[in-house]
Formats: sequence, structure tokens, C-alpha cells
Amino acid sequence: MVSMRKLVLTGVAAGGLELARRFLRGRMKARRGPSEWFAVTVALDSGELSGPDRPPELAWLAERHEVRVRPAPGGRGSEIALRRPSGRDRELLRGLKQRLETGEALRGEGQPEGRASGRLRAGGLPGLRPLARRSGAGPAGQR
Repeated sequence: MVSMRKLVLTGVAAGGLELARRFLRGRMKARRGPSEWFAVTVALDSGELSGPDRPPELAWLAERHEVRVRPAPGGRGSEIALRRPSGRDRELLRGLKQRLETGEALRGEGQPEGRASGRLRAGGLPGLRPLARRSGAGPAGQR
């Protein structure tokens, strides 16, 4: 005959497995959604971003991706969203936002200061020398 203790433990284990299955299924669904769309908010009316007068970068993106232009929440302009963009397309959309709002797009080019790792120098051994700023360098790279 089966003891009451075994029945309770079996029930608890089965319930725990069901909860774990539901939890994991919910997490998998949540992971799919946010990565599909990439959106930026632009301080312009959505009418200026559609039709034949739209910016050429937006037209180029619309030829390659599903593009959604709609009013931004809270009346803050328009939201431009791309479905499944590559890293290059995300960068292009960020640059488009900057150009539309300020008239220019800023780009960071390389590291402004620092030293190469010890492995790149002849005879250098990484980790033996403490890292430090160059003498005379103040905050924000002022010299």
C-alpha cells in the first residue's frame, strides 16, 4: 500500500514541475517580443516623416525593413520603429534622429587617450605595470 507521505511528495513534485514549465514558457515568450522592434522618438510630426518628402535615410530603411511611424506616447513627437534591424541599421536610425532634431549627427571615432596593452609591445608583460594616466592629464583629457 502507498503511504500518505509518498502521495504528498509526488503531488508536490508534479506541481513544482508544472510551475517551472509555465515559468519558463512565459520567459521564452517575453524574450521574443522586445528584440523584434527597435524604436526612437523624434521631435517631429509624423506627417513630416511619411510620404514623398520623407528623409532619404528613412526611405532607404523602409525598402529593407518593416518601418512603423506613429505618434509618440504623451504627444512627444513621433516614434520611428524598425523590425529586426541589424547593428548598422540601428546606427543609421540613431544618426537620422540626430540629424532631424539638431541638423547634424555626432560620431565617436576611436579612443581619445590610453595605451596599448602590454602584449602589443616588444618584451612587455601584461599585468606587471599598474595603469595610470599620463602626467599632466586632467579630468576629461585636458592637458
